Amino acid sequence: MISEQLRKSILQAAIQGKLTEQLPEDGDARVLLAEIQFEKAQLIKDGKIKNEKALPEITEDEIPFDIPENWSWVRLGDVVQINPRNKIEDEILVSFMPMTLLDNGYSNKFSFEERLWKDVKYGFTHFANNDVVVAKITPCFQNRKSAVVTDLINGFGAGTTELHVLRPINNLIYSKYILSLLKTEYFIGDGVLNMTGTAGQQRVGKGYIEKLLCPLPPRS
Repeated sequence: MISEQLRKSILQAAIQGKLTEQLPEDGDARVLLAEIQFEKAQLIKDGKIKNEKALPEITEDEIPFDIPENWSWVRLGDVVQINPRNKIEDEILVSFMPMTLLDNGYSNKFSFEERLWKDVKYGFTHFANNDVVVAKITPCFQNRKSAVVTDLINGFGAGTTELHVLRPINNLIYSKYILSLLKTEYFIGDGVLNMTGTAGQQRVGKGYIEKLLCPLPPRS
């Protein structure tokens, strides 16, 4: 069985580009970033996503660790939608996931119940196939309750309001890479420092997620 410390080390090495040799034919993350920016602008123009306030420029002082030269630092909110909403018909069956059905730890395991969309579209978090969900409340956040949701009933779902949902722009970034980032001590440790609220009810806000520095690898 892999130890907790070894899992942390492997994940950290993965987001620093240290698990495999970086080759010229792998491409450059700046090309991928330009594609994401183009697709995001088109989605805004088409009215499919909101045009939100620009995130701060990344400064040298913020960079937490070195990454390969063909990778790029981005703010997570610039390359994913955060907490999107679904627009589907009321009588469609969907998946429903309370926090108890999202596993702890480093796995990507979850389960769900069956509900009609009209019964869960209000007062719950929305998600769809290939979205990344992550618990925002203590101790679920520290316990790494997060997953890439797949095989949802009719492709859509809803769940506890204590989740943040991250949707890659047009699936240009692998959801499992984002999940790996959210499982790291880098993400969890900084997230705990940025929690707000009273004891036992502390949460990580959307602002922490969208401003998080994300090492972006090229799409090989």
